[in-house]
Amino acid sequence: MNLNEYPKAIAKLQAQLFNLDLTVEQIQTTLKQIESEIDLNIAFNKELRNDSQRKAARQQQLDEHPNYWEQQEILGETRAKREQVHIELGLRRNEFSVLKLERREAIALIELQTQA
Repeated sequence: MNLNEYPKAIAKLQAQLFNLDLTVEQIQTTLKQIESEIDLNIAFNKELRNDSQRKAARQQQLDEHPNYWEQQEILGETRAKREQVHIELGLRRNEFSVLKLERREAIALIELQTQA
């Protein structure tokens, strides 16, 4: 990759990271809504007499919810993808820095040779 291509590549990775962050937030919101809905159902269930029964009922409803575990899996995959993009972004930034230093060094050597 040429020096002038790095800023665009870095910006593209930053945009991907931002979009993945938004996706993570949306999935977390969906999961919280599902949990709130279940908690509300449990709170008004008069058959559940103690905390143990409520916890067991909550877990059972989470296990049986059609989207809950799917959303959990998507969240895990999205977080893994986000981490990969984050690592790649760091790599591109570091490569860009090294390339700039190498160019500065080359310019400095040329200036030294012209002075001699």
